[in-house]
Amino acid sequence: MTLPPPRPAATTHRPPGQRRLSGSERTAWGWLRWSPATDDGAPQRLAQIGIVTPGHSLRARCAQRWLTRRPPLRLYLDHGGSVTAATLLTAVGALLGMSWAIDDGLAVAIGLPLAILLPLLVDHLPARLDVRARAYVCIIDAGPGLEYLQRLTAQHARITRAAASHPCCAELAYAAQLGHRVLWSIATIITAPDRSPDTTCRWLALESLLDHLARQAGDADRAHGDLAAPSGSATASTPPTPRARGHR
Repeated sequence: MTLPPPRPAATTHRPPGQRRLSGSERTAWGWLRWSPATDDGAPQRLAQIGIVTPGHSLRARCAQRWLTRRPPLRLYLDHGGSVTAATLLTAVGALLGMSWAIDDGLAVAIGLPLAILLPLLVDHLPARLDVRARAYVCIIDAGPGLEYLQRLTAQHARITRAAASHPCCAELAYAAQLGHRVLWSIATIITAPDRSPDTTCRWLALESLLDHLARQAGDADRAHGDLAAPSGSATASTPPTPRARGHR
C-alpha cells in the first residue's frame, strides 16, 4: 500500500495579521513543528510531526518536552566552526574554578582534566539525550507521510476537542485514548523500512477505525450539545396552561 495523495487538513482560522509562532506546538499526543516565519509574509509550513507513546508515562512526557525544546544559542567562529553558548559558559566557568581550586591546593593532574571534560560533556550530552528520547517518540519530518499524517491528526483533533468539551463523557475520553494509539500504530507502520501484506491490511483497518472514531465523536458532540441546550427557548414556545374561568 502506498501513501494516498495529500488532502488539505483542517486548520485553525486566525485573525488577519496574526501568525503561528515558529517552533513546536505541543499536543496531548505529541507535537507539530512549523517552519520559521519569514519577513515576506509567506505561510508557514508543517515541518515535523512527533507522536509520543500512548499511556502518558513520565518518560514519554519528558521525551516530548526535551525534543520540543528551543534550539541552543550557537556562536559562530571566524574559521567556520561554532560552539553553543552553554558550552562556552561552562568552559569559562571550569577554567575559573580550576584556577581557584589549584590556588587552594588541588592537584593540577585533577583540576585540568575536569576543566577539559566538563565543556565536552555539556557539548555532547544533548545529542545522547536526543537518542534516548527518540525511543519514546515516532517522528515524521519528510516525504508524503507528513501530509498524510497531518490529515489523520486533524481527524484525531476532532475527537480530542469533543472529549475536552464533555469531560464527563467516558466514551469520548476512551475514544481520545484509542485515537492516540491508532496514530502511534500508523506512524510506526509509515516509518518502518518494509511492510508485509498483513501490515498493509492492519494499516487500512487502523485508518478506517480512526475515521469511524472521528465521526462518532462528532455525532456525540452534537448530541450532547442538543441535550445541554437552554430550556428557555422551549418554555417560550410552550403554550400557557389553560385555567378555569374565574381562577386567578
